[in-house]
Amino acid sequence: MKNTCNRLSLVALLMLLGFMVQAQFWFGPKGGANRNDFIYQSENYLDTFQVEPSYSFEVGGVLIYQASDMFSVQTELYYERTKRSLESNDLSSVEVTSNTANSFLSAPALFRVSFNRGPTHYYVSGGPKVRMWLGGSGRISTDSNDEFVEGDEVWTRLVYNQRNSNTINEVYAVPDANRVQFALVAGGGVYFDLYFGGRLLVDCKYTFGHSNMGFNNNPDFKFIDYTENFRYRSNTLSLSLAYLFEYDVKGARKGMSTIKASNKNKKKK
Repeated sequence: MKNTCNRLSLVALLMLLGFMVQAQFWFGPKGGANRNDFIYQSENYLDTFQVEPSYSFEVGGVLIYQASDMFSVQTELYYERTKRSLESNDLSSVEVTSNTANSFLSAPALFRVSFNRGPTHYYVSGGPKVRMWLGGSGRISTDSNDEFVEGDEVWTRLVYNQRNSNTINEVYAVPDANRVQFALVAGGGVYFDLYFGGRLLVDCKYTFGHSNMGFNNNPDFKFIDYTENFRYRSNTLSLSLAYLFEYDVKGARKGMSTIKASNKNKKKK
């Protein structure tokens, strides 16, 4: 059984190397804007608190493995920023506003199907996404008509271990966080072959968040009349632009072969 598995692994590796020899890659920088809608685990939470959709940005790089004119795989690595504004309404027992901005390192892997129309190419894409919560900042203001409760809580830095908490210096801890989060992505877009080389990519994606930001066992975010709720996820609509450079493995190998042949002819002379 072990020998069979080893043989299958070897065959798979050889096939992968064979595809890589014929591969065509596109890579380059990307950047864009996103809109986030927040979904709370408790359906009744939004009866007393109002959370509006927010807008922010993302910036990073993209790498596309072009298996054929129709099929390709698009991978990305980018910095993603999300903002969230929460405010209590008339049904809430405490008057509170909460404004946060969080940072993530995101990496989707998308399977693409393209439809060519001359120099313009349309495609649809889909696949999983993983992101890591890097940190964030924010402010919570509460006022429950009690002079001992009224005040602002401000953090300029987030940590994920309670031992590193230092609220006096505006360092707040979220030990009950989901730092690694997962999502599903569906999207599409268009790219253009430019006459001076390269491609311009216009990419649109909708991300269905699967993981909550965390749970609520976070002492730094428990106040007398209010506890910050981390049991929520976000759905994200993003629009980005990328400029792509081409790297053709087969073409590069041909170039090397031509150089070697030329050197051999020089030696013969």
